[in-house]
Amino acid sequence: MKLKLQFAAASDKGKVRNNNEDNFLLAPELELAMVADGMGGHKSGEVASSLAVKVTRDKYDSMHSTGMKPAPYNDKFSLESNQLGFAVQLANSVIYEAGNSGPENKGMGTTLSSALLNKNRLCIAHIGDSRIYLFRKGVIQQLTEDHSLVMDHVRKGLLTREQAETSPLQNILTRALGAQKAPAVDLVEVELEEGDRLLLCTDGLFKAVKEADILETLKAQPEDQKACDALVAAANANGGPDNVTVAIGTVSRKSLKENLKDMFK
Repeated sequence: MKLKLQFAAASDKGKVRNNNEDNFLLAPELELAMVADGMGGHKSGEVASSLAVKVTRDKYDSMHSTGMKPAPYNDKFSLESNQLGFAVQLANSVIYEAGNSGPENKGMGTTLSSALLNKNRLCIAHIGDSRIYLFRKGVIQQLTEDHSLVMDHVRKGLLTREQAETSPLQNILTRALGAQKAPAVDLVEVELEEGDRLLLCTDGLFKAVKEADILETLKAQPEDQKACDALVAAANANGGPDNVTVAIGTVSRKSLKENLKDMFK
């Protein structure tokens, strides 16, 4: 059985921020989706997040079409995951150089969470504290790890998750694109099943809407675009303290026509 993954998305500046420094990119031709949460003075965060999604998409596309094997290569993961991770590293280099090229973009950076369907497997390349969740059979599971100081403290047992939600440390990232020359990018692979749904989001969602409420929205709203809109509206109803971006995709079975089309690509 061959699967397909189709995404919808929504983004809003929220109720507090003057501009939206989040970005998302949906590339259905590659079965790829990304969300990015930029940071920096003036409009630098917007620039960083825009560069992150565009450079990653374009570099992955060129590597995928040529079958290029990146170096270094992690044998624990597929070629496609390695290509996606390499593309994210290239995006980091572009953002890092832009951030050091003049005072107007000094210190800019961004999170990036990217998800790609490779046959029946999900490939993830991730850095920062945006998140990717898997929703399967009524249960939600976070697939990515937050690269933030507060979640480091949770993992070490110094804080509970409940304490982390109100900690003044929650906006301090330990990893982001543009902050270092070559930061570590997490790669994750997960086998997918028909009916699975994926949720990509920036922290403007999960800091304003509790995970239990996110889960209830996904259960109540099977249409991906309507679920995206409902979650953005919920974040704004809870004060909209930050930019909020949500992408949701549903895994379904390819039709006979789609399978035949793949054979003759």
